Amino acid sequence: MKALLMGLPNVGKSTIFRRLVTQHVSVDSYPGTAVEVARGVLSSAGRDIEIVDSPGVHDLVFSGDHETVARSLLVDERPDLVIQVADAKNLQRSLVLTSLLAECGIPLVLVINMIDEAAQKGIEIRGARLEALLGTRVVETVASEGVGIGALIAALGHARTPGCASKLPRPVTDALSGLIGLMPATAGPAWGPRTLALLSVVDDRATARWAADRSAIGDVAAALALVDDARRALPQPLDLIISRANDNRAEAWYGATVRFRRVTSIPMLDRLGDLALTPVAGVMMLFGLLAALYFTVGRFAAGTLVDLLEDDLFRDTLGPYVAQAAASIPYPWVRDLISGDYGLYAMAVVPLFGLVLPVIVVFYLAFGLVEDSGYIPRLSILLDRLFRRVGLNGKAVLPIVLGFSCVTTATMATRVLDSKRERFIAIFLLSLGVPCSAKLSLILVMLAQVSLAAFLVVFGVVFGMTVLAGLVLNRLMPAQRSPFIMQVPPMRIPSAKNVVTRTSYRAWMFLKEASPLFVISAVGLFVMEKIGLLAVVERVAAPIVLGGWGLPPQFAESLIMGFIRGEAGIAVMKKMVDAHTMDHLQLVVAIIVTILFVPCVTNFMIIIKEQGSKRAAATIVLVTACATVTGGVVNHLFRWLNVTF
Repeated sequence: MKALLMGLPNVGKSTIFRRLVTQHVSVDSYPGTAVEVARGVLSSAGRDIEIVDSPGVHDLVFSGDHETVARSLLVDERPDLVIQVADAKNLQRSLVLTSLLAECGIPLVLVINMIDEAAQKGIEIRGARLEALLGTRVVETVASEGVGIGALIAALGHARTPGCASKLPRPVTDALSGLIGLMPATAGPAWGPRTLALLSVVDDRATARWAADRSAIGDVAAALALVDDARRALPQPLDLIISRANDNRAEAWYGATVRFRRVTSIPMLDRLGDLALTPVAGVMMLFGLLAALYFTVGRFAAGTLVDLLEDDLFRDTLGPYVAQAAASIPYPWVRDLISGDYGLYAMAVVPLFGLVLPVIVVFYLAFGLVEDSGYIPRLSILLDRLFRRVGLNGKAVLPIVLGFSCVTTATMATRVLDSKRERFIAIFLLSLGVPCSAKLSLILVMLAQVSLAAFLVVFGVVFGMTVLAGLVLNRLMPAQRSPFIMQVPPMRIPSAKNVVTRTSYRAWMFLKEASPLFVISAVGLFVMEKIGLLAVVERVAAPIVLGGWGLPPQFAESLIMGFIRGEAGIAVMKKMVDAHTMDHLQLVVAIIVTILFVPCVTNFMIIIKEQGSKRAAATIVLVTACATVTGGVVNHLFRWLNVTF
């Protein structure tokens, strides 16, 4: 038995998925897209039910990546039923999707989630009445607390096809019946042909062509004639007629089942949530949050915790044992590969588990608290206008914020964006101007030895270049403004259980994807050092480093190390500062170049995975060019103006 989870974005689908699934969880990108699909197995009453978590969508007609994946899962996976998750506070919008699924004739269980938050707002839902109107099972849940999950599991064995009559006009229903009659017989579900027929009459060409090809009637003259006849018989486009029919039926269901009671007081958390959406208070709360994240992640995780693990545990305690074990190996190159300066232990094990992982875990914990509080959707709305200017929208807040923990993880997080264009712009801006927390903490330590003016210049130049790059990409890659629909949940006290569960899951997924890349990077660096390629690159880069940026030739080693491991490059630069190899002006230029330079080879490999080799190469070339030109301009401009720090 297979069940497909569907619903609008931010209705708690993923939470319900984690509550239902008991084993065999996997998360993979859907073929041909960057959209992730989670799968797992629910074992209940002696049977296994495969649960597939589809991406959040508002409908199945639009040809965006999420909608394409959702309808592909619906048609190609042939689920036995659909579990639609709805937000109790915004039920009418979810009922529009319910109406479309009912029109398709799909066995359905409707889950009304976050019923407790709806009650706080004075919203009362008559679940039994809605169940009678739909003709299928309706379950109320509070997924974050596990309330109603048992009733949902029990309902899966009693899912029914909605019994409500179609609300489509006669020309449309006649066209659908005719199209179904033209489709060849298949072994798929009974509702499959009607779903394909419904999607093949819409005016969105990509969606209609997709459905027609799936049903093998794309080039059938009789099918084209049926659709043309329906279009001529009605004064409006067919997909608009279908949409309005679903809207009207959802409105009728909503009016018959939802009641409101007067709320006499507004809880403090709701007041904070309202303030977070205002320009002044919202910006103040944002800066307060950034400061808290900096001290938590940048100071504690990247400082205290990393020192404890990287230096005390892996290098001082475990390092000698690894070196002793490697010394017993009779082959010198194997010893070096394991425990040498460019070996697997020093370049893969220590940075992954002693440096990156602790920072990632602490950031995920901190971010999980913020995420579970309901603040992120408010931040997205607050910053939407700013992000629009650089070709993005408020959804890009998530990966940009995540980039200050790990740009590699943030690059994977750009999958939440709707279009390939937006994902490319976000990935480019992350690669250009967002330093990870480990790198940022070392940068702040060095800038603290200079002056506040140096700090303002460095981050002013980096911010300016990032915004400028976004404006240019937005102009060079014009596109229709993407929709930005964000449901705003109420502010709540985060659940410790949810935060810990989500953090452990994300940390495991990070290790799963990053571990092979760290090993590949370490082996590559080992080979480069053995064949003398590192020294060659340093000599080749010397004219740019010395002539363009006015920096010592040894700075090339910092960039090389930084490409392999970002914080290692900063550490090399810090040694140069401690040895007084660079003055303060050179340090400012060096930090600007380092931040704008390509983050690391791991990130580059993730960009290849997300964007393909051509766009990844273009990103590397353009980011390197921006860093090179900016470093040269800043160096010569400051020297011409006799600027000192």
